[in-house]
Amino acid sequence: MSRLAPYLQYLPAFEATARLGGVRHAAEELNLSPSAISLQLKKLSDATGIVLFQKSGRNVALTEAGKDFSQAVAISLGQLDTATRASRKITSGGQPASLLVSVPTALGIAWLTAVIVDFAETHGIANLTINEAITAAEVDWENNDLAVVYDNPPFPGKYWRSLSEVRLCAVCSPTLFPRLDLRNRDRKLSSVALLHEDDGGEWAKWSIAARIGLDGNTRVRVNSVAQAVASAVQGRGVALVSDVLTRNYLSEGRLIQPFATTINAAREYYIVCQIDRASDPVLRVLADRVVEHMRPGRDQNT
Repeated sequence: MSRLAPYLQYLPAFEATARLGGVRHAAEELNLSPSAISLQLKKLSDATGIVLFQKSGRNVALTEAGKDFSQAVAISLGQLDTATRASRKITSGGQPASLLVSVPTALGIAWLTAVIVDFAETHGIANLTINEAITAAEVDWENNDLAVVYDNPPFPGKYWRSLSEVRLCAVCSPTLFPRLDLRNRDRKLSSVALLHEDDGGEWAKWSIAARIGLDGNTRVRVNSVAQAVASAVQGRGVALVSDVLTRNYLSEGRLIQPFATTINAAREYYIVCQIDRASDPVLRVLADRVVEHMRPGRDQNT
């Protein structure tokens, strides 16, 4: 077995001095005397063979070699801190005591929240927190272990895994179907409201693909796709939304898809986490569970 580097005990003193720019400040933070900090820095320099600091007035400044070493130390100590905090979550049974997951609101309402809750119950996770965010940039990574996002990579500093491409389909309540007068040669959706969350660009693309005119429609722009789906279920219009969101509603008969035409969405679903958490066994199992439920044709109630 390889021996640990003999200078590891001096790294906190070095990190604090490098970050704070002075021995006295480092001593105050670590509750040590300035002479003790100076001695540790000397021993670290002797052990590594690196000249770490040079005098800068009454303080010290990193040498070029010291700057490189400081970056490596900061990364290593950060990884150790992350690993320590993760380990504290582990219960005596070998499962995490808590789990924090971020999901897009509409997908959570449709079925994902139920999947995560079931996962937590199955794995004995006592404290589950489900937060909301759509894109990776909106996720609070200080308070989430894992996130499912509707976005496009790259996600700098993160590990990500594709869950599903997204196809957009027009859906409505069965009660609205009689109002869709499509018998004429110039097929139009002029008698119903079109529900959308963007500027209407996706409806325009769908219209061209389906060869259905959209002139004279009432346009209803909502703040979230969850509102669009809810309004469609309530018979208030036709929504152009993800097939991933509508599977349950379609299988239950609460929504119908009156047109076969679908188009590619501008974004896809990804599962994202911090790079140093990518090999976490619990997060990997949860990711596999979500991927399984994302499979086309999967009944999300099973």
